[in-house]
Amino acid sequence: MSITGKTTVCGILGYPVAHSVSPRMQNAAFAALGLDWVYIPWAVRPGAFPRALEALRGIENFGGANVTIPHKEAALEAVDEISPEARSIGAVNTIVRREGILVGHNTDGEGFLTSLREEVGEDPRGKRVGLLGAGGGAKAVAYALAEAKVAEVTVFGRSQERARSLVSHLRKLYRNIELLALGLQDLHAGILGQLDILINATPVGMKPSDPPLFDYGMLREDLLVCDLIYRPAETPLLASARLRGCRLLNGCGMLLYQGARAFELWTGQKAPVPIMRQALAEGENGA
Repeated sequence: MSITGKTTVCGILGYPVAHSVSPRMQNAAFAALGLDWVYIPWAVRPGAFPRALEALRGIENFGGANVTIPHKEAALEAVDEISPEARSIGAVNTIVRREGILVGHNTDGEGFLTSLREEVGEDPRGKRVGLLGAGGGAKAVAYALAEAKVAEVTVFGRSQERARSLVSHLRKLYRNIELLALGLQDLHAGILGQLDILINATPVGMKPSDPPLFDYGMLREDLLVCDLIYRPAETPLLASARLRGCRLLNGCGMLLYQGARAFELWTGQKAPVPIMRQALAEGENGA
């Protein structure tokens, strides 16, 4: 990789970001298309995000950025313009710079739906979904599921207040979907038995020391269990689901497809998805 004074710089804003494989994926895509672009991780502590973004705003060769935990909701307030999807979701995961104007997008929901359809062949239309979490990632997934015309979404929040807020927001946009807000303590075998898809949109499972979100022994074998976490590739939730005979989907596909859409927003070119997939696989294998 050769970096010059003409190189366009992109990156990922989050905290922590040392674990991110997005630089490997995006730099492989730039190289495959012969673009003089580079993608780097920026570790931005909570509270420093507005200052960091303001600094990037004035850099003429700044092309854009991804935004990850814990800044997706803060980014909504910090950009100059917001896409309709990001506004409806209430969170930004992709920023595009256009002549000094920062435009916020959200590609998470689209990435999740594409992963759901391409990786496990699941059409969510008419399905009953349980969503663990109510943060930025959960908002994007909930919005995408509603757009895909699921029958029901139950949000189980670690903070029931945040779960209620998300459901209240969704009810204003979608009147033909059953929406319910509960606490994680309300998740029991009876409710799980009514679900077709269960999705973890919390960061719980990234660390080996994380306690379980609920009693994973309640999982039934015909349930599709999804985890937005991509590292580790098999979280404790997915490991338990595998032992119970469930179908599984981790966050690698969502990472791939949301990143491909971000690439297209920045460059205006079609993303080389096979190259990006290969780069992710090599990163997971430690290559």
